[in-house]
Amino acid sequence: MRFKPKNVPALQIALGGLPAKMRVDADPDSGVPAKTVGELRKVTTWSENLVVMIPQALDRESAVKISKASVAGRVSPKP
Repeated sequence: MRFKPKNVPALQIALGGLPAKMRVDADPDSGVPAKTVGELRKVTTWSENLVVMIPQALDRESAVKISKASVAGRVSPKP
């Protein structure tokens, strides 16, 4: 699943019940230093242009991926 949280509380909701020891793969240019979900939950600031990708299957090799958004979000509501 792909989320684009606008702030830290939205990030907390997106992380939901993920295990604290789950690995985090962040792009170097994202500016996120967290290596695990537990560390990611402790961040105090969040950039609106970051995307969080959470795997559907939660197994040992699963990782949360963080990257910069490549396309601007929807500006106007759907018709």
